[in-house]
Amino acid sequence: MNSLLRSQPSITLQLAIQAMHQALEKAKDEQVQVSIAIVDAGGLQIHMAHMDGAPLHSRDIALNKALTALSFGVPTRTWQKRLENCSAAVRQGLPLQPKMALFGGGEPLHAGNAVIGAIGISGASEQVDSRCAEAAAKYVHSAIPQ
Repeated sequence: MNSLLRSQPSITLQLAIQAMHQALEKAKDEQVQVSIAIVDAGGLQIHMAHMDGAPLHSRDIALNKALTALSFGVPTRTWQKRLENCSAAVRQGLPLQPKMALFGGGEPLHAGNAVIGAIGISGASEQVDSRCAEAAAKYVHSAIPQ
């Protein structure tokens, strides 16, 4: 491969659909209505669901959580602790950036060490959103041969 190019694995629509199913099942188990957004490695939304009764604004928040998890490669629930170690300028400025969601419900999706996409879930509590996203992320990890 040319040293001026890079190759980046990315989640397929087929795997995104399967991951979405896991998140929906977890939301049903939790008895909540949520919006779910899955983005590929390039940040393009490739799959989305909005459960009956989920709050309208949860659609955009779910996408923002997915984009934040993808961008930094860490779950969005980790940001409160991460920001404690930052300057006041970063603590105040980062949350104001467009499409940033620095609270639970976003999970990067991995194949080995590569981030192949991300999922964002919104509509329930931070903790429940995170559990639903984690269910999808665990499924993706188990579905890809290591």
